[in-house]
Amino acid sequence: ATLGAGYGDGIDRHLSGRETDVLIRGRRCRLLGRVTMDQIVVDVSHLDQVEPGEEVVLIGRQGDEEILATELATKAETIAWEIFTGITKRVVRVYR
Repeated sequence: ATLGAGYGDGIDRHLSGRETDVLIRGRRCRLLGRVTMDQIVVDVSHLDQVEPGEEVVLIGRQGDEEILATELATKAETIAWEIFTGITKRVVRVYR
């Protein structure tokens, strides 16, 4: 699945090739290839019929799974605060 988010939104380019996941339907989906300016591609082959517009979580909880900023920071060889402050104003924030 191609997601409309990339380093222009704050997804660190260093997450390319680092076994990085996103959450779709509460399941981890692996990032494939490189983080580009406006998109990333993730493996959804283990999910049934993913539809456009489904919620994808990059940082946070969905179902029983959770991705923390510290997990992404470790993979990008940086600190969690750099992950947070790198999120650009193009990204809609949802606080729950």
